[in-house]
Amino acid sequence: MSNQENSNTSMTTDSIHITPEEIAQYREQFSGYPESLDALDLIEENDGDLKQAASLLALESGVVISKKGPNILDELAQKSRNIVCDEVFINELMTGVLTAAVASLTASGQIPAALATPVVIYLAKKGVKKWCESSNGEPKTP
Repeated sequence: MSNQENSNTSMTTDSIHITPEEIAQYREQFSGYPESLDALDLIEENDGDLKQAASLLALESGVVISKKGPNILDELAQKSRNIVCDEVFINELMTGVLTAAVASLTASGQIPAALATPVVIYLAKKGVKKWCESSNGEPKTP
């Protein structure tokens, strides 16, 4: 456990790791969603590193990432900022309905379900309200 605690304390804002226990909980939530379960397998294979798993999923899915920033998860969330910062999406994440949040991102057509899974987990862990209010993102309206 001390290794996991060390990795959590050394975590930077551009990398988020989830524990094997969290992965098990997410497996229960996403039990009816094969693409999300595949994404969780990849997250687990990458020692819980959401950023690394998202990079690999983007390659597999053919999603083009600009690499202008250090965080693929932020970049993917930015692509769907109008959905991510919508009150309904925020409420889904804050109440723990991650499957609905993944479905919302997938429905946008910009992010496949497998890739939406680590993005949603990232936003849930980081705090979607905080993320939407941060100066890293562009405002919702011009």
